Amino acid sequence: MRWPMRCTRVGAMATLVEDAARLAEQLVSPLGRRWSHVQAVAARAGELTSAVQPDQTEHLVAAAWLHDIGYAPEIGLTKFHPLDGARHLRDLG
Repeated sequence: MRWPMRCTRVGAMATLVEDAARLAEQLVSPLGRRWSHVQAVAARAGELTSAVQPDQTEHLVAAAWLHDIGYAPEIGLTKFHPLDGARHLRDLG
């Protein structure tokens, strides 16, 4: 899966938030309660979009979806989840 470099809304192309949610589900859903937590954080971020500039709302919600992907064992190289998640996203481009 290549990570999108920009948000797109053309035809069947997914938005940044949809891509983030899909990646989070792929990596975090096997982790049980962690997945429930990520879903709750993303929902709350969706409620708080008025706290950021309109051009940043997708980034806020996408970040909420992705904030715990580093807990996924398959990408956890350092066992420090913020670093492992960031490295994984960097590696996806």
